[in-house]
Amino acid sequence: MKKVADAGRKLRLLRHELRDKHGLSYRELYRSVELPGTHPLKDAIEQLDAAVRSAYGMPKGADYLQFILELNQLVSKNEKKGLVVQGPGLPNSVKDRGSFISDDCIEP
Repeated sequence: MKKVADAGRKLRLLRHELRDKHGLSYRELYRSVELPGTHPLKDAIEQLDAAVRSAYGMPKGADYLQFILELNQLVSKNEKKGLVVQGPGLPNSVKDRGSFISDDCIEP
């Protein structure tokens, strides 16, 4: 999970730097990622995606929607059985929550 938090922070910082450097809106910035060729934001997005896949145990190349659907079905079954399920956010096993929290955010 630390890799997800770190990759997310890196992505947000890079996005902010690129917007300031080139005077772009978020929409313009993300449109530039869709163009062919390399792009530093494209690399940061791929790193975040890889960290999320790893955190969920998702095999590379797996269909995202199918994987999430099956995961949600499993959680639903476990919940109906009365088993404890992990809700959204950091898992209860994370004791040092401070290392996952940052003050950066999107502002109007």
